[in-house]
Amino acid sequence: MHLRSRKKFGFRINPLHCKREPHAFYYLKEQWSFWIAALSILAFVLGNMVGQHGLYAFWASVLGEFDDSLIVYTGTVSPIEKVPDYEKWGSYGGHVDEHTYRQVPEEVLISLPRYQSSLQKESNTLHGRGNDVYSVGYLGSYETGAEGDGSHPGIDIRVPMGTPVIAMANGITTRVYEDSGFGKTIVVRHPNVPDPNDPSKTTTLFSVYAHLSALYVTEDTIVHKGEQIGASGQSGFASGPHLHFQIDRDEAPWHPYWPFTGEEARQEGLTLASAVNAGLFKSRGYLYTTNSMMYAQANYTPVEVEEKTVVVARVQKSEEKTTVIETVKSNIVKLLEAVASRRSDRVAQMLARRDARMNERLARMYTEEVVIVAQADNPVSESEPEETVEEQAVSASAEATAGKKPSEGKEEETVIVSEETVASASNDVRTVTEEPVNGEITSVFIYHDGNFSGRAWETVRVSVIDARGNTVTTKAPDFDIYLRTAYGEAEFNPPMLSPIDFNGGEAYVQMLPRGRRTVVIKAQPFGVLSGPMAYEE
Repeated sequence: MHLRSRKKFGFRINPLHCKREPHAFYYLKEQWSFWIAALSILAFVLGNMVGQHGLYAFWASVLGEFDDSLIVYTGTVSPIEKVPDYEKWGSYGGHVDEHTYRQVPEEVLISLPRYQSSLQKESNTLHGRGNDVYSVGYLGSYETGAEGDGSHPGIDIRVPMGTPVIAMANGITTRVYEDSGFGKTIVVRHPNVPDPNDPSKTTTLFSVYAHLSALYVTEDTIVHKGEQIGASGQSGFASGPHLHFQIDRDEAPWHPYWPFTGEEARQEGLTLASAVNAGLFKSRGYLYTTNSMMYAQANYTPVEVEEKTVVVARVQKSEEKTTVIETVKSNIVKLLEAVASRRSDRVAQMLARRDARMNERLARMYTEEVVIVAQADNPVSESEPEETVEEQAVSASAEATAGKKPSEGKEEETVIVSEETVASASNDVRTVTEEPVNGEITSVFIYHDGNFSGRAWETVRVSVIDARGNTVTTKAPDFDIYLRTAYGEAEFNPPMLSPIDFNGGEAYVQMLPRGRRTVVIKAQPFGVLSGPMAYEE
């Protein structure tokens, strides 16, 4: 059998698909959605590299460890910047267990007092009373709070809920977590810092911030000295709002370090609190921790490094930045002076108009008080028309108001007459009595009934007083008095008392309290505070 070609018999084979299938990248080139997705992924990766953690944290996660040489020690600060003056705050009705940091008036905030070991060792006589800020000292007990009286490895700082907590020094967060003991906690590692035992050498320390109400950082985050990392609270094992602040040494087996475990306390037949009060394994605390507040307050100078050129470059850059800042400040001061000059002109015009209105009103008030002037040695001439008693009084009052002296050649005296004498002269003449002379106005006094219901306007009386505390009734103040709230919120009507609002040394103001908080009124420019006005149902 012989095979013959299909062409010989007139057959022809044609493929169904005349063109070859294109490569897969041909379709990718035509699909814009693919490239948008690819660019989005690339942007996400780059954003994480240079975002919150920066390239430093990114490469550290790739390489598996941080480069501690990039963390420069620049000193230390206390973990809390401002605390209330508890005695002054208490006079306003504030309490650390009932109010938050945002409810503390600015005028009662003070810098965190210095921690003194010598006084804290005797704090068993002050613990838990009134104005103490450090409720538990270093290696103290819950019972007395005295330093060295227990095995509490940190220092408890008594602050209201929500107080800003800042990083003690430059460092890297190693743990950010929450458990039943410390509650919400942040642990920061501080490399290349002065050793508390020998500040001429460097070491690594771990600062611990526990019982927080909010966490503002995550793990492996670089934090700077003074940067807010959280807010104080009462999370975990805590009897009240405070900050647990401690510093662990690098040799500690774990962080945050605790001198004993729960099993060791149970073997001794003690609870956590009783074991701390008994000073269980206090020696471990001295070995693996250090006095946190004493180290933060010491603010040791940085240990000298070999790379001095880096320090010089940093100083030069800082000087250039300072020069730019000074230039900007100078321009801002000039601008503010120009604005203040224009504003002072407008204020002067307003004060002039106000004084004119006040003088006009006072003139009208003085003309109503009739002073009868009798000419003793110069009787009225027969050729001149005789003035009535009322006309003489009005004329004398007008001359006194205009600041004129009595007519020359006439000897005048002021006569105080009784109602019968005045009635015989004229029915429109009123009796004038002399008021006692008071001192100069030195302050004001604010009167109120001590409480409010929150549903109606309250009447407040403001009196001007002299140095002896007597009400000045002979004259009104020559300046405006502004009413504000030093504590609580309220609306005043009117909010400003002018001299013409005072009558007999007193003025009345209507006040509408906002909310149920205790209200304390403040009068400016004296800065005088009223007594507290409490809410009542």
